[in-house]
Amino acid sequence: MRALRIVGCVLLGLISLAALGFLFPWLKEGYDREELPLFASVAAALLVIAASWWFLNRRHHRGWAVVGVTLLALPLAIYTALSVRVLVNDWRGRHLTGTIHIASLRETDIHWPAIAEPVGVRMEIEVEHAVGLEGNLFAPKILMGPDPRPSYRDYFFGPLDHGVDAYLTAPVFELSQQPPRDVLVRPGRVKVVYDLFPSLLDRRDGDAVCLSATVTQPGFAGLSSSPGPHLGAVWFFAAEGGIYVDLSGPLTDALRRLSALEGRPEPWRALMRRLEPEALRAAGYRACEPPPPRSGAGCYCPPEAAGGAVRR
Repeated sequence: MRALRIVGCVLLGLISLAALGFLFPWLKEGYDREELPLFASVAAALLVIAASWWFLNRRHHRGWAVVGVTLLALPLAIYTALSVRVLVNDWRGRHLTGTIHIASLRETDIHWPAIAEPVGVRMEIEVEHAVGLEGNLFAPKILMGPDPRPSYRDYFFGPLDHGVDAYLTAPVFELSQQPPRDVLVRPGRVKVVYDLFPSLLDRRDGDAVCLSATVTQPGFAGLSSSPGPHLGAVWFFAAEGGIYVDLSGPLTDALRRLSALEGRPEPWRALMRRLEPEALRAAGYRACEPPPPRSGAGCYCPPEAAGGAVRR
């Protein structure tokens, strides 16, 4: 029996180490409400194992009972604390989301050399809030569909799930588009400005237009049929400590009230297509020679006759 208890304690130690190692990706990359069922389930499983071990050994082998429970105490405490923290953060995020109001929204067309029609939209947004936290305010993603009501969970994976194949956003490498981390530290009204372009654009290098890899691959056939008449937004603030404030709903409502593109799928579709390779070539853009550094093969430069800085 002693040997069995030794084996049992070894197994409990291995379970403890496995539970701690299992946490590493989330402690490194972050976590939110989606991980709550996982954290709570593991905590519950560890509690059942610890309680069972204690029940089997508490009367005649209390020392072994204490050893086994002690081995599981650390991961049990961590998973329980994480579950509680996720619940508290989720409540705080929902509460702070309720304080968000878009006070004003102004759109200005963005023009580029040799292209007569707008290629993007400069969006000036005034936000009233009571957040009072430091963190990252991500650039919005604007999409059009039958009735898109995305949330912050759609930011990295979701636009295509709403039946759209392109959307307006700030290019990934446009670091100047990121507001400072303290933009929402002081409750009140704040104005943020974004230059938003079709998601076909990867980055700009002076007047050079660098498209995303999926667009420049052979076989790209352009956008599909008209996506629908209504605008929707994916926009969120990630505060330190894992609190997410979802600005998607307020911005969606503001866009549907104030945007010149709301209810106009054809102008929206035309805007999305102006950065397709065929449209750029029709405007006189050609593959840059030599290509900009670190650009790959998807950068187009305007015709020399249209020189000058990109204008708004």
